Amino acid sequence: MVRTLLVAACAAATFSASAQCVPNQLYADSVYGVWPDTLENFAGGMVGVFYSDTLQILVPSSASAIDPSYPSFVSIDSVRMDQLSGLPPGISVNCNSQTAGACTYLPNQVGCGLLEGTPTQEGTFPITIDVTVYLNVFGSAQAVPRSFTGYSITVLPNTVGIGDIQAVDAGKARNVPNPFAGRTSIEFHLQRASPASITVFNLVGKQIWKQTLQGKAGNNRVPFSAETLENGIYLFHVEAAGQTSTGRMVVNR
Repeated sequence: MVRTLLVAACAAATFSASAQCVPNQLYADSVYGVWPDTLENFAGGMVGVFYSDTLQILVPSSASAIDPSYPSFVSIDSVRMDQLSGLPPGISVNCNSQTAGACTYLPNQVGCGLLEGTPTQEGTFPITIDVTVYLNVFGSAQAVPRSFTGYSITVLPNTVGIGDIQAVDAGKARNVPNPFAGRTSIEFHLQRASPASITVFNLVGKQIWKQTLQGKAGNNRVPFSAETLENGIYLFHVEAAGQTSTGRMVVNR
């Protein structure tokens, strides 16, 4: 988790002047971490097709959370991204910095980085990140540099015309986490921007929730609360441009 946390915190190393991401408060009550993690990894891309993925970040306040060798009284002031290398050509990152400094994230606040662009080269691209962790030690600041690997983006050749790509990637819709107790995030990928609707049903087909939105090209994440639902299995449908993807979610308290 230490590695994935700091990798996430740096994912804003290559800057872009495009739109910024919006932190997903679904993760505000988590202990700390980054979503997606290194097991889920970033979404894949395709040469010549617009790419978009969002990284959600929550930095811990205690230094011992990222390195057990630190005593409990050492706290984290902030984490700054210094360099991110290895992104596929055509993709850049725009971080939503939480301070006046560039690409800096504070403890206990959900932050994010937006990866966007149109890949121009196929292949698997390992990503290396250099960060600086600022610690509070006996009232003074101590800068600790770290380097991390573990993420990659795979870009495939463009085997279809843009006009032939379906709006929703069949079978790609899912919810994370799953099972879940109170809140989850319904995630789906759009090959192109399109109005989308997400509907949740129980197993007898009764609609219990629906939301419509303007989906963006790339990955989309929509928070869903099940605080009023009973334990059990529910189905959700994501529909865009006449295509539908279905997933199953489990509420388990």
